[in-house]
Amino acid sequence: MTGTAEIAQQFVKLLIEEDDAGLQEYWSDDIVSLEPMEGEMARVEGRDALLAKHAWWNDNAEMHSVSTDGPYVFGDQFAVRFTMDVTMFGERTKSSEVGIYTLKDGKIVEERFLYGADE
Repeated sequence: MTGTAEIAQQFVKLLIEEDDAGLQEYWSDDIVSLEPMEGEMARVEGRDALLAKHAWWNDNAEMHSVSTDGPYVFGDQFAVRFTMDVTMFGERTKSSEVGIYTLKDGKIVEERFLYGADE
């Protein structure tokens, strides 16, 4: 499976199934993850750092619900919209964000998250 659309569809399927091990198969070893926030999770580089970011999220976020919409594909990129109901640090919020994933040689080399303007 090498086409962006096929990879994007499989990746979203794994997101919905919450198959973290399956998702990791699509990560490049030097993947970069970017969040529009301050702090150590704003930019992480490499597989180990992204695993640590996922562990941080799992330790700090209580997910009440999440839905995905997409993927939306263009060239070597695809986007997924997430709508979440989550409690973090004692505060429950509903939010939406878009993840933009960039592929190189069939692997995700960058994931970039955009938050809703009212977040």
